[in-house]
Amino acid sequence: MTTTSLPDGTAPAALVAESPALPAQPVPREGALAGVRDAVGRLVRRAATAARAHRTGVVLVLALAVGAGLLHGINFDGWPGRVNEDEGTYAAQAFAIERWGQISHYSYWYDHPFGGWLFIASYTTLTQAFDRTATAVTAAREAMLWVHVASCVLLYMLSRRLGMRRFFAALAVVLFSVSPLAIWYQRMAFLDNISTLWVLAALVCVASPDRSVGAATRAGIFMAFAFWSKETSLVLLPGVYLLLWQNRDHRNWRFARRNFLGFLSGIAGIYILYAVTKNELFEGEGHVSLWWAVKWQLLDRTPSGSVLDPDSGTRGIADLWLGMDPYLLGAGAVAAVVLLVAVRRFRAVAFLLLMQIVFMARNGYMPYAYVTSMLPFAAICAAGLLDVVAPSRGIRPLVVLGARNPGRRRVVPKAPSWLTGAIPAQRGRPEPSRPAPNQSGSDSRTAADGGGPVGGRRRVGFWVRAAAVASVLALGVLTIPPRWAPLLRDAITEDAGAPSREATQWFIDHYERGQIVITDDNIWTDLVVAGMDPVPVWFYKLDLDPAVRRTVPNGWSDIDYVILGDLTPTTLETLPTVAEAIEHSEVVASFGDGEVMIRKVIPPTCTDRTPRGARCTAPAAGG
Repeated sequence: MTTTSLPDGTAPAALVAESPALPAQPVPREGALAGVRDAVGRLVRRAATAARAHRTGVVLVLALAVGAGLLHGINFDGWPGRVNEDEGTYAAQAFAIERWGQISHYSYWYDHPFGGWLFIASYTTLTQAFDRTATAVTAAREAMLWVHVASCVLLYMLSRRLGMRRFFAALAVVLFSVSPLAIWYQRMAFLDNISTLWVLAALVCVASPDRSVGAATRAGIFMAFAFWSKETSLVLLPGVYLLLWQNRDHRNWRFARRNFLGFLSGIAGIYILYAVTKNELFEGEGHVSLWWAVKWQLLDRTPSGSVLDPDSGTRGIADLWLGMDPYLLGAGAVAAVVLLVAVRRFRAVAFLLLMQIVFMARNGYMPYAYVTSMLPFAAICAAGLLDVVAPSRGIRPLVVLGARNPGRRRVVPKAPSWLTGAIPAQRGRPEPSRPAPNQSGSDSRTAADGGGPVGGRRRVGFWVRAAAVASVLALGVLTIPPRWAPLLRDAITEDAGAPSREATQWFIDHYERGQIVITDDNIWTDLVVAGMDPVPVWFYKLDLDPAVRRTVPNGWSDIDYVILGDLTPTTLETLPTVAEAIEHSEVVASFGDGEVMIRKVIPPTCTDRTPRGARCTAPAAGG
């Protein structure tokens, strides 16, 4: 055999790699901006793909969110009226963060972590709400509107992740939004609304079908945010952890629970670290302390009594809730008992509702907005029990706490983690193979799945369950709307906040510079925004804060005006300076049948011939 050799220094053309052409000029590097732009583009494309694949669910969620926004947004400043001063307090604290760069408008005494009004301040800063809205409370309530819309989306997501069909998940959102009790409390600027939002976000994460360490981490972060919004949200931690445990993946459970508890305790622990850096962890001379505030909240605060006592304050608050809407809480409580015992996938949510109801039996302090965190779980339980009882015509391809229902599946693009509320899992249980069809050629379903055999003759139980659910829905349609209609009409038309706004505007129009004004927190921020000098005094601080008391060295006689409604005798006993100022005053303007009254304080140096509105001064020495 003869071979042909190539000349030295040459190679076959097929083996010679062509050298890349070098650019004439170096290519400029775009830096981090290009990476951010590409990442955002990928997220947008993934979100669009997921939206197209899940168009029915996306359209339904958007419709529910828009409906909830309209119902809660129309006349949100008019109903309810200014029935609780906490709204004004949180609005004033948010104003102090935005305008003054400090945590509170007075000395911060660790009554609550400041994350809740920091959330409100973030919204008002981004939207210029304090300058744009009629009152400071209006600005804070506007933030609550968006909190409610976000809570509705999370409630729907949680319901679906618990295995509820779309109709019943939407029903839970409708109950959560349309109930007059829900509208009353969720419109008001309460920290409980913000903390409930974060708790729902945590539950959505722990119920993630991915069951990843990242989802548990995110849940821990959200629970920490709930604590920073209101510390009492930690009462719900056992229920959140129960759902995390139910949905665990045995291969990563150790890391998931460590991350959940680690991020929760680490972020929440910053609150203690803050007190340490301020030297305010423990009680001491001349300063507030976190320890004193915790002790006061848990031990020293005047208890409201037990709900089992018909004469207690707790019973009175519960009667207020049930008088406004007995259906949501009643149906939710009854359903929760059944679900806790019989249905595993709803056990954590049922526990969260029943635990809060049981706590009302203790002899402790009952916050006015305590019911706020009960409402979403009552809605899920009421709609969830109907979902369990209702039969299904086909197999529901839902992911329920890590266990997948068998059935024919359509491969759809996966939604991005930021949309589903969980970080994609790196590992997970393999999906069960589809069982072989039975001899009749139809899929079989157990009673727990919501129906009997599909495709063949249906059992009598199918129609019994269908009739039961239809009867409950029909009974609800016939009985609930007549009870809700008057309150819903008031929610849309009644302007119960007008007296407070009118009193504020009247005083701004008649105010003279240098006058000392005592008012509540609902009006305090509006007077500060109007440029009152000196800054108005919140009436609670006049007797309880030594720094404020020094601004009126002569006591009540240094006060010019008091803008308040009627105070209870118990309140006046704890505020002697305010009580004396009211006793030595006359009403110059009244709004809302005495709901808000503007009083001119008459010092002892005044006479009957002193012109109304004139400031009376002490006579000169020796005169």
